[in-house]
Amino acid sequence: MDQEDQAFQLDVSQSHLSKIENGAIEKLDFIFMQKISDFFKVEPQYFLEGDTIVNNNVEKSTNSSVGNIGDTTMNNTTDQNLLENVINNQHQINRLMEMQNKLIEKLLKD
Repeated sequence: MDQEDQAFQLDVSQSHLSKIENGAIEKLDFIFMQKISDFFKVEPQYFLEGDTIVNNNVEKSTNSSVGNIGDTTMNNTTDQNLLENVINNQHQINRLMEMQNKLIEKLLKD
């Protein structure tokens, strides 16, 4: 798969993906990191440098997040259903955007 296909699958431009691969963009948001992890079928921690400590505490009605990416220590306390809903919503948004792009392409051809 070439870079353009990967960029399409990850819903970013080819030039943006190139900048990430070349190190011109060093910081990624967590949603994009999750997309990359899903794409390569690995955990997000795979892409973090250095020693990684992840402590996920799931509790009802408590939403907090503490992280230090420099030392790669994260402590997440979030409702599991909330996390699943956020991920599902992001997938739905991606599908809708793909459908929208296809419709726009079709309209431009006509």
